Amino acid sequence: MTDECELTGLSKEDANLYGHYHSFLVNDTKFSLPSNEILKGFDKPLQRTISNHLLSVNDKKRRDGLFRHLEKSLTSKFKDSSLVIFGSSASGLSLKSGDLDLCLQIPNINEKKAIKKVSSMLRGQGMESIETITKAKIPIVKFKDPRSNIFVDISINNSLAIYNTKLLQEYCALDKRVHHLVITIKHWAIHRNISDAWSGTFSSYAWTILAINHLIQQNVIPNLQESDSRTIAKVDGVEYDLTITDKANLDDKSDATISKLLCSFFHNYATRDWDELVVSIRNGSDLKRKDKGWRNEPPSAIEVLRDDNLRLGKHHMAIEDPFDLDLDLSRVLRAEGELRIKNELLRACDMFCNGSTWKAICETVDEQRLDHLEPDDLFHDLRDKSDSVVENMLEKVKGELSSLEKRVGALEDERHSNIRMAKAMRGVIEETSDIRKEHKSIINGLKERSKLIEDIKSQRDKINSDIILPIHMIEDELSKVYTRLTEELDIHRVPSLEREKEHFSWFMELQAMHAKAREASELHQRFVESIKLQKDEIGKLKIYETQHDEATSKLLEQEPMLKDKSINHKEMMSFDRRVQKLQKIVSQRRSELHKLRRENGRLEAWLRKKTKQKTSQEFGRKKGRGKTQTRSKPNSGPVTLGDLSSLLSSIEKEDTSKKVRKVSAKKAGMKKLGNLGAHRGSRGSFKKKE
Repeated sequence: MTDECELTGLSKEDANLYGHYHSFLVNDTKFSLPSNEILKGFDKPLQRTISNHLLSVNDKKRRDGLFRHLEKSLTSKFKDSSLVIFGSSASGLSLKSGDLDLCLQIPNINEKKAIKKVSSMLRGQGMESIETITKAKIPIVKFKDPRSNIFVDISINNSLAIYNTKLLQEYCALDKRVHHLVITIKHWAIHRNISDAWSGTFSSYAWTILAINHLIQQNVIPNLQESDSRTIAKVDGVEYDLTITDKANLDDKSDATISKLLCSFFHNYATRDWDELVVSIRNGSDLKRKDKGWRNEPPSAIEVLRDDNLRLGKHHMAIEDPFDLDLDLSRVLRAEGELRIKNELLRACDMFCNGSTWKAICETVDEQRLDHLEPDDLFHDLRDKSDSVVENMLEKVKGELSSLEKRVGALEDERHSNIRMAKAMRGVIEETSDIRKEHKSIINGLKERSKLIEDIKSQRDKINSDIILPIHMIEDELSKVYTRLTEELDIHRVPSLEREKEHFSWFMELQAMHAKAREASELHQRFVESIKLQKDEIGKLKIYETQHDEATSKLLEQEPMLKDKSINHKEMMSFDRRVQKLQKIVSQRRSELHKLRRENGRLEAWLRKKTKQKTSQEFGRKKGRGKTQTRSKPNSGPVTLGDLSSLLSSIEKEDTSKKVRKVSAKKAGMKKLGNLGAHRGSRGSFKKKE
């Protein structure tokens, strides 16, 4: 017996988890499109969703300010670099809580090293949730700016994405329904947790391409990549067809509402034959897999679910990139992600067709997951606290802030001290580098010569141990034997043949001994000369050591901090390492300092706000005879991070916001004369003479 479904292969647990997809596979579910009355009921909720994701003036200011700050910081860090906004932030298809996508373009650089340098800079600026992804095709660093509460993605040399953004901008400009449909789909996808490429589902960009593809097929917008004249250009050394036409038009343009388009979107992709078709907005219609060459490779998502050792095959929900035709946007899918997407499309289609509510369709999966995307109430935790409690909190924060500022100051002083020490040591080493080089050269010469001397000595001693007689005795014996062998023979004393052989043999042996003795003598001479040269070099070494000590002493007189310090390269490097370690600690402490300063400002702003409200209410009661009249609106709603800058500026500038009325010299003079006015007095009415 097995718990797996015989038709689908899903276990009972997975069949419940992906219930809509399981039912579709088992029953081959058919959906009937909803009536116009049901569709009309979605109009207002959808428009509310769209308007809620429109960026306010403050939102745009925060994004622009953050971009200018990052642009200034990064372009000053990398020579000939530029920072460009791309993606949904630039195309206008971003959710209000969407990330800010930036591309840092740097010519001739190692992208992985550059992204690490960028992340290090961001840590120093107090950015939060920094995540560096260097293994991706395009290196990227993800982080959150704590001041604006905006999440940012910075990629290096992601040039093709800029052209993709331009294409989406052009599509968005064709019809407002492009923006509306994309926003509603993204809103639904992010709340249903199927819009995160890093967790194995479609990226936000992939959902945008699906929406554009659907609008082209529904005859809402034309295909902007269909043109007789083509634009071929190289991007990062690779040729791409970057054609975007401005002459595309439609003969019979659809006037379908956003409700109808969204319903058909869910229906078409829920019931789509993913096994046979490839999404292609470049082509303007679906491609067949055999024409594209993208086979739906095994194993399937269900097979991977059953066996953890398997890896999902390629091109399961194939979506062709509009410019990089070899790029499948579904390459990021994991087995669970693919099943979740198919299940959610079927769920949305079923609920839409059966007249459910848009709120229910977009019910958030794991609400805590999106807490950071919603604008927080800046004072949400202070509203139920009394002023005295908030004041105590403020005092505590101020104490921690003061203590941390002193700690950071001490760490900075220590860091600067170590920097000065390392620089001073480096200066001494560089000033005495010539002497040290000569000193080192002599030492190296002594070492090499010592080896040579030992070698000569061993050769000489070996020869002397083999030859007993000294060279002068060998020469005397050679002379005697030679004379004996070459003198005239006495016929009465002719030596025997054996005797003659012995003399010749002895003569030859003496010659060989003489050659070896001469070699030993030459080796001894070389040994003596080398010893003499070694002594001379040792004398020079002492001179250079004296010169080095004198030069170092003079430099140390100018650098009292190096007194009692060992001046060498190893010690200098140890100070450099201390500087790096202190820099990391200072960066961490500065990040904590930023948080405390923000908390200090928040508490002070709340207390000033409460004081202002009380003062306004008291003033209103006095002026209005018991009726409360306040200059500012009562606190009826939450204050968001987006309102912080305007709130603080209005509070801080409250006392100085009143303009000083300028008084002319003439009027000032009139005042001195007494209670006189500058009016002409009453005029008599003009009467015409009779």
